[in-house]
Amino acid sequence: MKTLSKLPPLLLFGLALSLNSVAQSFVIYGTVYDKSTNKPLPFANVFINNTTSGAVSNGEGEFSIPIPGPGYIEVVASFVGYVTSYEKVMVSGNQHVKISFALEPLEKQLNEVELKSKRDKKWERQLKRFEEVFIGSYNDPLSSQTKILNPWVLDFDEGKLKGGQRYLAATCYLPLEIENTGLGYKIIYHLEGFQQTRSGFNYEGPIQFIEMDSTEAMSKTWDTNRQEVYLGSVRHMFKALINDRLKHEGFEVYTVKPEGKHHVRTKRLEVDKEFMLDTISRSKMLKPGDRIGDYKVRSQAPLEVHYFKKIWPNLVYDDAYYPVSWLTFKDSTVAVSIKGVPYDPSELIIAGYMARDRVARMLPYNFTPDKSYTSFDPEPSEIAVRGIKYNALRERPYVQTDKPYYYPGETIWFKTQMLFQNPLMTDTLSRVVYVDLLNSDKAIIQSSALPIKDGVSHGQLQLPGNLTPSQYTLRSYTNWMRNFDDKDIFYRSIPVLNLYEQVQNTEARPSRIKNPDLMVSLSTEKEVYKPREKIAVQVVVADSDGVPVMANLSVAVTDTLHVASVPSSTTLEDAYEWTYQASSAQPKGPPGHQIEYGISVSGEFRNKKKLPEQASVTIVQGEYDDYGIVETDSTGRFWASGLQFEDSAQVAFGVIDAKGRPFGSVTIDEKVPLKAPDSLPVLHLNIKETAIPQRIFVLPDEDEYTLLQEIVVEDTPIEPLSESQYGYGAGDKTFTEKDFEKNPQLTVFEFLGRNGTGRTSFQRHNWGIKAAPPLIIIDGSRYGGIYGETPWQYLESLTVDMIKSINVYTYGATIFGMTGSGGVIMIETKRTEKQADERPTIFNKDGFSLYTIKGYTPAQEFRPPNYSQRKESHSEPDTRTTIYWNPALTTDSETGKAGFSFYAADSPTVYRIVVEGMTEDNTPVREVRYIEVRK
Repeated sequence: MKTLSKLPPLLLFGLALSLNSVAQSFVIYGTVYDKSTNKPLPFANVFINNTTSGAVSNGEGEFSIPIPGPGYIEVVASFVGYVTSYEKVMVSGNQHVKISFALEPLEKQLNEVELKSKRDKKWERQLKRFEEVFIGSYNDPLSSQTKILNPWVLDFDEGKLKGGQRYLAATCYLPLEIENTGLGYKIIYHLEGFQQTRSGFNYEGPIQFIEMDSTEAMSKTWDTNRQEVYLGSVRHMFKALINDRLKHEGFEVYTVKPEGKHHVRTKRLEVDKEFMLDTISRSKMLKPGDRIGDYKVRSQAPLEVHYFKKIWPNLVYDDAYYPVSWLTFKDSTVAVSIKGVPYDPSELIIAGYMARDRVARMLPYNFTPDKSYTSFDPEPSEIAVRGIKYNALRERPYVQTDKPYYYPGETIWFKTQMLFQNPLMTDTLSRVVYVDLLNSDKAIIQSSALPIKDGVSHGQLQLPGNLTPSQYTLRSYTNWMRNFDDKDIFYRSIPVLNLYEQVQNTEARPSRIKNPDLMVSLSTEKEVYKPREKIAVQVVVADSDGVPVMANLSVAVTDTLHVASVPSSTTLEDAYEWTYQASSAQPKGPPGHQIEYGISVSGEFRNKKKLPEQASVTIVQGEYDDYGIVETDSTGRFWASGLQFEDSAQVAFGVIDAKGRPFGSVTIDEKVPLKAPDSLPVLHLNIKETAIPQRIFVLPDEDEYTLLQEIVVEDTPIEPLSESQYGYGAGDKTFTEKDFEKNPQLTVFEFLGRNGTGRTSFQRHNWGIKAAPPLIIIDGSRYGGIYGETPWQYLESLTVDMIKSINVYTYGATIFGMTGSGGVIMIETKRTEKQADERPTIFNKDGFSLYTIKGYTPAQEFRPPNYSQRKESHSEPDTRTTIYWNPALTTDSETGKAGFSFYAADSPTVYRIVVEGMTEDNTPVREVRYIEVRK
């Protein structure tokens, strides 16, 4: 079975064959033998794919299977230690069909002990994610009754696709054995491939159903559950269509109009029925198939299917309380059998209620529904459904610092690593993280806002020289996290000592448990170095099989005489345990804190009468450094995210009337600080008093050490800007003239809608908050902005025969600034002349409300002394305690290697090198090495 999905909201429905209902007396028979020796294979398993029909070969390798009816079927043969084989055949009339299977031995087969020995916590987390996709959501009562009996045969892989999306892939050495005690089937699933990304998932392979033994009471329960699974399914809907019983069976089917100027989706069914939905007759949908007994279901537009005979927590319409689904046919047609089973899985795309059917709700194709059965389906509550969605959207930062404690006047160098309950949401969730320093009274004394890129950010906090020694706390969170349990907020105790206090080492070189999945090495040319000598370190990261691994790392090198080892400090490996924890957290209510894609502002618009009013607020940063338009709600409230600037900037807010003149007033909300918990963590240190003050080292002015990069002039042709998408790189989706040839009369708006990048594709997963419209770039110039029609209206005025290429950006659109927060559509036309940017170069602020908005905190570079160059400052003593800090060291994907170097300070001592970070497939990395400095 092959299943393809779009999560959320699309799921490709995977059915690979069907059986006609007219019973015939014929069999499929044949022999199973070893291809290499030609000897028969007794006890081989032979079955008809996706059915309960099967047999075991006898001592001569012979088998015979009765066939329930004519049609296309797929016969599968399997044997332990051999590659599974299958054949598609067309069975018709009263003839017998002979098939022989020559099975190839597997080259390598691991035993159960070998397979289980490689399973660790990372694998367990991957298994959990796999099961939620493959088996079904854990809120489904049937999912809890469906269990993989031999999960250790699964191997997982994580990484990034070419377009930047993360993926989870799965393979297995042996067929999966699955027991579904809710439906009464044992399932043998020959999984041939599984891949999940943020955009969707697919899995495929032959499936055998085996009826489980039962008591009379269990049989009644299974019969009831099977009927419940069938009712409201795609198969049920197609069968009702074929029998002309759609309304009688509880279905209403509509075609969906493409969104445009006059067709915009709402959450009210009665409104959508008038503007977005059209009824469709059976005669338009159903046509005869290519063979007697087969049918074709046709529709160029997506179908919206309403099923009235169940109660379901509808998350689409506010005024509908039953299941709603959407069916899209890739080539406008899908062929189905008389039982309503689609023949080709790749032709049908499903969204909504019907898309929830996974392995836990899988029925064999030869299942026959009871026509007299009436549903009483007890579905999960809306609160449970929302809770599942919320859990998948949870994130949490981990903060690594260069050392565990500080003295007044020192700098806290830090790096944040974002952790996700669902790592595939890395590209969707927050792009801004906050790091605060709290005093013992829980007051914020310093705060940073930092941009998140590829799940990481870094910065620094400069401690004042007159800071009172005490227990301080480093806190980190995102705006989106404020909707969740406060336990997700990251806190780390940061003791600040007085200069006459010294921390004693409790363990000079603490031991640690190695991650069996990774091999991490730190190597130097020698074990002992002299003061001010250059020390070069090579890092190598590989998996347990020695395959190089790409990892994003941070490096902290400290002097062990002046920075004690504190074993109780939390590491990234400790923090990563959060991703394994099952959460029962429910949303606090409607999310009042939105996902931030950049610097964000919220506020209110009031008209001339000082009354709130729905309007379009124009936002301009500086002299058109960035600009955009955001819609208010009916109370005049608005939220804007995506501004990209450091320090602070002047931002203008205003509403423009039909004559182009500002009117009314805009006020900006003051940001409310996050409330601290009743108790904060405390790091207990073994401290002794000293007669001599501790060393405090302040890095020299970084300008002194700014080196010019080498400039290399190469004799290469200059690439036109359009070839590199005007410096922005390729989009997440790219379309060329070849894609436009089939329907050159389509507008750009219609073309994008048909290719899965229409209006709804640009709505961020932001819990119903209206997203900004996409930015349109024509031949390198931004279109519209403050003046002109909406982006959607403009796209309806262009036909694809005028277009050379279209690049669509959704995941990485923040590189375009605030106007890119809603996505970007970059269009290159066939005309040679380029449209000029319509923005004026000087912004007239008259009538606008002006505010100074705080931006990102600039991240400084740690610049230690470079003793290869003669500097006057080198005559000063080098008393560094943090010898080196690098928050952005990346190993090469081909070799797994990375290198860094630094110069030793003046004192004889031992340096501690701590490398910490995350691999590309989300495995924590931590390695510690010690090197000695002697005179």
